[in-house]
Amino acid sequence: MNRVFVTGSAVALLAANTALGQSFVNWETPHVSPLAMTPDGAKLLVVNTADNRLEVFSVAIGGLTHVGSIEVGLDPVSVRARTNTEAWVVNHVSDSVSIVDLPTMRVLNTISVGDEPADVAFAAGKAFVSLSQLNQIKVYDQSTLAQLGSAITLEGEDPRALATDGTHVYAAIFESGNRTSIIAQTVVSSAANPYAGDANPPPNNGTAFSPLQAPGNPAPPAVSLIVKKNGSNWLDDNQEDGTPSTNWNSSVPWNLHDHDVAVIDANSLAVSYVNGLMNLNMQLAVKPGGQVAVVGTDAINHKRFEPNVGGIFVRVMGATFPAGGGSGTMVDLNPHLDYLDSTVDQSLRDQSIGDPRGIAWNADGTRGFITGMGSNNVIVADGSLNRIANVDVGQGPTGVVVDVARDQVYVLNKFDATITVLNQTSLSELDVVSIFDPTPLVIKVGRPHLYDTHATSGLGQASCASCHIDGRIDQLAWDLGNPAGNVIPFDEQCQLFGCENPHPMKGPMTTQTLIGIIGTEPFHWRGDRDDLFEFNPAFMGLLGDDTVLTGVEMQEFEDFLAATRFPPQPNRNIDNSLQTSLPVTGGNGNAVIGENKFMNQLIDGGLIACNTCHTLPTGTNGQITPGAALQETQSIKIPQLRNLYEKTGLVKTGAGNQNSNKGFGFIHDGSFENLFVFLQAPVFIFNGGNPDQQRRDVEAFLLSFPSGTHAGVGTQTTVLNGAAVPGPQQALIDQMISLANSNAVGLIVKGRQGGIARGYSYIGGNNFQSDRNAEVLSAATLLAAAAGGSELTYTLVPEGSETRIGIDRDQDGFLDRDELDACADPADPKSVPGGSLCLADIAPENGDGMVNVVDLLGVIAQWGGGAGSTGDIAPGCGDGIVNVTDLLAVISQWGTCP
Repeated sequence: MNRVFVTGSAVALLAANTALGQSFVNWETPHVSPLAMTPDGAKLLVVNTADNRLEVFSVAIGGLTHVGSIEVGLDPVSVRARTNTEAWVVNHVSDSVSIVDLPTMRVLNTISVGDEPADVAFAAGKAFVSLSQLNQIKVYDQSTLAQLGSAITLEGEDPRALATDGTHVYAAIFESGNRTSIIAQTVVSSAANPYAGDANPPPNNGTAFSPLQAPGNPAPPAVSLIVKKNGSNWLDDNQEDGTPSTNWNSSVPWNLHDHDVAVIDANSLAVSYVNGLMNLNMQLAVKPGGQVAVVGTDAINHKRFEPNVGGIFVRVMGATFPAGGGSGTMVDLNPHLDYLDSTVDQSLRDQSIGDPRGIAWNADGTRGFITGMGSNNVIVADGSLNRIANVDVGQGPTGVVVDVARDQVYVLNKFDATITVLNQTSLSELDVVSIFDPTPLVIKVGRPHLYDTHATSGLGQASCASCHIDGRIDQLAWDLGNPAGNVIPFDEQCQLFGCENPHPMKGPMTTQTLIGIIGTEPFHWRGDRDDLFEFNPAFMGLLGDDTVLTGVEMQEFEDFLAATRFPPQPNRNIDNSLQTSLPVTGGNGNAVIGENKFMNQLIDGGLIACNTCHTLPTGTNGQITPGAALQETQSIKIPQLRNLYEKTGLVKTGAGNQNSNKGFGFIHDGSFENLFVFLQAPVFIFNGGNPDQQRRDVEAFLLSFPSGTHAGVGTQTTVLNGAAVPGPQQALIDQMISLANSNAVGLIVKGRQGGIARGYSYIGGNNFQSDRNAEVLSAATLLAAAAGGSELTYTLVPEGSETRIGIDRDQDGFLDRDELDACADPADPKSVPGGSLCLADIAPENGDGMVNVVDLLGVIAQWGGGAGSTGDIAPGCGDGIVNVTDLLAVISQWGTCP
């Protein structure tokens, strides 16, 4: 096995960790389709999400050779090769698509597409782009880049992965739901209740509870109830077991789509849907032979109480359906698990796949390769998705590509920034190649505690990230109470008075985000966990593991979560200001007016304002509100508000109530369909004028609540001709410079100048520092340099990150082009001009440890080869070919290094 590390090492990253950590913002952005091959099979394309680049490799039997790196937008998550020379890169945080010319390694143009794009597919001369936050597909002309018609709005939440058979485009609905929804507590306690005495909570085992209630506990609070659609009936977990025979149909007048895959006719753009698959459809691929395969996870959140679901609450599933749509056939991708126990032997856990994020097929559709991001493995399945084999790879595998011509499989390991090359037939490891990763060590060390299914669960298929998807939410509610548990003495700060002791039977609670939570303690909807460390027992009780994390591991977990951030708020303007007309429930809302009411208008009998409890910047003051104050049956912690815009989609009343995208909405149990309805509660008093319009204004502000990341971050534009900049583009660039002058954001510019990659960082005074220390350009001079073949892309980045992203990639204090001019590596902090890097040792993997005849022969064997050839040991000197410069470098260092 030949291990090639093209750019740096873990040791180097550790040495630079302090500097990197101050300029690296982690949104924990998920990969979608991060790996692709050009149609001719000559190049492998890899998104480097952490470094905001597209990495390009040449492909050979047995391994990969790095040939180039192209700066794109912030957090690229997908790449697709349109031709052998052109690739489209989807930038999730920049809300853009970069059009890349592969021969010249430059960005030709940038398309601004909309909030949180996820993937792109090409069919019928069109480019289809999924917009996950907007629930849309936009269609573009592949040549002119013009948008074709209006966006296609899908009936489903969070479309991400795309695939095509040339006739249809298939869009996987990531958060499709699983036909579960919520009946509010007041309805459960009403005459619609099919149980004797309108019991609330209803029993879950005939007429009793399982487990049995602990003696001596007070009566549990009345709570809401999760129900699941089974045919035409809404059933709770007791009734699904067959008793009693009645159902909850009269309590749930709305319906759920349960759309899992949208099928778009590539010519007519007509849309149909495939239903009844997983609640999280993570990736899909067209299988040779006329079928489509989908992988994802399915939750059993309708089953109540933690002792009954511990370790078994999620299944990792695959499904196939006919090309063009139709009924799907489901398969459990962990056939060795029977889910009768929450814990099995570690050897069985290590066979499991968790958090599947990629699937690719061989030429005849007889072998499918599925990556387990949480389980650090690839499973091989037959054409019906039955398990054939299992192979371990690196940490966090996501993308996978099958190289039919070379009988190889390429796997991108997101968390350790490597690419594993496997032999397709034997599944032996042929090569492991690293890409430069600026991720701070604190993130890399703590991240496995969120995702690693083999290390943190009893069956090897689950982790914290099974519900807290990518650190976020699964859009479901769970009833993880325990009838046999104990009442918890209340020991937090009560907002008013009369906060109750938390009862062990707490009822359904929606999954809360883990992103950015550190500093908003106490945790849980009821504030019954003082800090993250108090969640440690869940690794055994809920995940089914044998042990909890050590104190050191919990600290690593907390430090990792503390390093996560919410992405830019999509409902604000580029300057982070609020919109005065934002679409909300029943009309438009003025978020500026809404903010004033949120901050100043007194509610609750004139005692407090919304901001009294939901204080900025997070939306919580960390206190607990007694149940009576909110007309609730138990006390609730005042929650943070930074991701409210993610929770829309439940429709219970009014037009379209038979077509709800999701089963859960707002507040702790998800029982409110929108914030407008929530603001009709008696505690919210809107006097004077139009009360409903005031509610819409406040709703507009709440859906625009500051996320902690400036809304302009990620904004991009590519200048094609600096001598003729269109007016709107010039105005945007002027606004970018103005925002950078205010220190709200950083501003960088990237592109090729004089045939070589260059970078620039705005330093104030209308000047840019280039990636050569001695070179500072005025904004006008830099703009004028944009031309055909020398396009320049302007990007707003988080304030403080502009030096790393713009001009000093490895933050070693030496600027990127200065390093390249001196034949040092700007993606390796231990490689500096005049440093100890031994350029001439082109074969360090052979174990010789010095420059000798092996290296001389390597240069001679590739004489005349282009940049990227192994023998081209001095590409930074500008020659770009294996020639006398490389030969002299070998001779000058003969017998030395590394």
